[in-house]
Amino acid sequence: MDFLIWAKGNYFRKSKAKDASFSRKRLDLKPESCQKTHPLSQLASGLSNQKQLLLTIPELKAFCIIPLCISGIATTSLTPLKTQYLPGLIMMLKNGFSLVSCLFLLTLTTGCASLVEVTAIEQFSKAIESGDLKSLKHHSTMKFSKVALRDETSLDDLKILKIPTGETTIVEITDISENHKKVVAEVGKNKKKLLYELKRVTKTGEWVVDDIYIKQKQQNLTVMKSVTEQMDLLLTVREFVSAWEKGNRDDILGTTDGDFKETLQQLHPAFLAKLSQKVAGESKSSKKRRPDAQLDKNIAIIRLPRRSGEMVISMKLQDGKWKATDVAVESKVDGNHISSAKKQAKMLLAVSNFLDAYNKNDKAELEKYSASQFFNGSLDFGDLKLAALPQSHAAAADYELRIENNLANFVTHNDGKMVNLSLVKLESDEIDVPEKYLIEEVTLFQDQGNQQITLTSLFSTRAITMVFSDALSKRDMKILDFSSTPDFSNRVWKQVEPQLVAQLPLDEITEPGFEILDIQFNGAITKVSARQGNLPVTYILREHLGQILVDDIELDLKGRPSSVKATLEMMVQVQNYAFSMHEQNIRNLQRHSSRDFNELVWRQVDQVPQTSFNIPELLMSDLASLEINENAGYSRIQLGSAQRGATVLFKKQQGQYVVDDIMIHSDTVASNYLSTKKELRMSMAANAGTLKQSTVQATYTISNETVPDSSAAPQAVSIPEIQPTAFELPQQEP
Repeated sequence: MDFLIWAKGNYFRKSKAKDASFSRKRLDLKPESCQKTHPLSQLASGLSNQKQLLLTIPELKAFCIIPLCISGIATTSLTPLKTQYLPGLIMMLKNGFSLVSCLFLLTLTTGCASLVEVTAIEQFSKAIESGDLKSLKHHSTMKFSKVALRDETSLDDLKILKIPTGETTIVEITDISENHKKVVAEVGKNKKKLLYELKRVTKTGEWVVDDIYIKQKQQNLTVMKSVTEQMDLLLTVREFVSAWEKGNRDDILGTTDGDFKETLQQLHPAFLAKLSQKVAGESKSSKKRRPDAQLDKNIAIIRLPRRSGEMVISMKLQDGKWKATDVAVESKVDGNHISSAKKQAKMLLAVSNFLDAYNKNDKAELEKYSASQFFNGSLDFGDLKLAALPQSHAAAADYELRIENNLANFVTHNDGKMVNLSLVKLESDEIDVPEKYLIEEVTLFQDQGNQQITLTSLFSTRAITMVFSDALSKRDMKILDFSSTPDFSNRVWKQVEPQLVAQLPLDEITEPGFEILDIQFNGAITKVSARQGNLPVTYILREHLGQILVDDIELDLKGRPSSVKATLEMMVQVQNYAFSMHEQNIRNLQRHSSRDFNELVWRQVDQVPQTSFNIPELLMSDLASLEINENAGYSRIQLGSAQRGATVLFKKQQGQYVVDDIMIHSDTVASNYLSTKKELRMSMAANAGTLKQSTVQATYTISNETVPDSSAAPQAVSIPEIQPTAFELPQQEP
């Protein structure tokens, strides 16, 4: 059916297709037969050759399409006609055209509707094209205006969405209610289909746009996206960036939600202000920002360009509002990346809480924000007044946060001196437990950064030094082992035989009158200068697993290494060797002897051959000198005196020093020195019973002297007995 429409001084032909779509075409028709003086019947007959009737009711503000049926000819309405002709029209309908009246009412509704939808959509589109925000608000609902048009930059974001405008063709109309329609329309040259939600304004009766849905491709799927929702997201992004650029605390908190917001709420204002500056950085002007948003139900990832990179904001739709749950900053110029502002906020919160508790000397609170090893091995018993740390607001003024995996270093300055707080992430096997960061060490830099002092070193150095010195005097092996580094303990204290503890050569470093003179810190190593009686000594302490332990003692004695650890390591080995000879422990003697010594002696006997010298007793003599040559792989220890003593020769074999020979000092022989190897070989030759049954003696030339006549009477040899008193456990008093 064709309709002829009079609008704005022109006639339009309107055709209704089978698919209920409408199109308009302007016609060059003159209303010659539509004069006011013509009666309605003449008007109808005058237009019968055009098969159309035009009718206009001036009192109606909007024109309507009125299809009539006169003499079986399909006609329609809309030209100037005063209300005086209405009674005639009504009489015609009443007298003979009841069917026509029904068609009239039905088509009146359909015709008017199709036109108002086109008008509402085109007015909205023209407002977008002209950039008229006021007109755009007028042709949209209050809900749409408050959400999608709430900011002056709304028109810029509408352009980002690329909403098509231009010629509109209605495809489908769905009446949701009397004042609510859903209209599918083809808009623009490309005839892109959009879904419009229209609502009628109660006061004016005008139809306006309530929302628009645009088809978008996402992960190989075509989905309908609401313009209101997208505009809300884009405007929220602008508000987020603006709030972080200005650094207003309330505005920043208003743009975030969840765990992110809770962490920021607890953060010291100075830290939050500094964090906002680092996150906002130098961004492009608001007109040039073109956010790239990826939406998936109630989650969105937005990428926003910055001068040196881009900002990546994670948002979540909660109660109809988009809120940021995290933000990352990628920098391509200065390298100042922020992988997660939420994680940085948690780290800064840990630093802030730690500094507040430290400056209040509140150890109960301090324990909450410190790693257990750090607190138990330092802060718990330390005097916090010995080292001043900056206040939270001062630390936030200028800081650098360096993050690597689960570790981080917070670097700031206090009175011109650098302070480093090391953080560690607290791991948990439970899924619901939020991540937490603790302070595991604090390092103070002095002397322009050349000297480093950790709080663990500062608080525990003096205490551990005093404890260690006292344990040396008492020969308390448990305390010595507990307060020494694993290297010191494994090389010395764990090697000492229980029966030989009292025989340890510690006289020089156990003189009465121990006094600490000075402490020098250098990172993980601390040097304590002290005086042991009249002898200056230096304790070397090293940090191990959050604890300060004694690693060595240095002293200057002629003929000895400066390292007490190296000296004791060799001396303990000598005393253990003497003890093994006394106890007839051939297995241990083999383990700590060279290959040559084993081939000539220990692998051929079941017990230690007796000699005319008390070798174990000589090995327990006082230390005279010790020489270690690591490059040549040998060591020489002189014990006792030149008249009575021994020189132990060590050889490095498979990375360990082993006994290669023992030279006996004696003024009873011409050379003053005798080889223990030779003496033992002579004893083995004189006492064949000491040899193993299957042993074949190795060839060994003892001397080049003439063998005496066998007929001569043998001389009796006196072999002194070994006195075991030095190796026996002391008797317990009754």
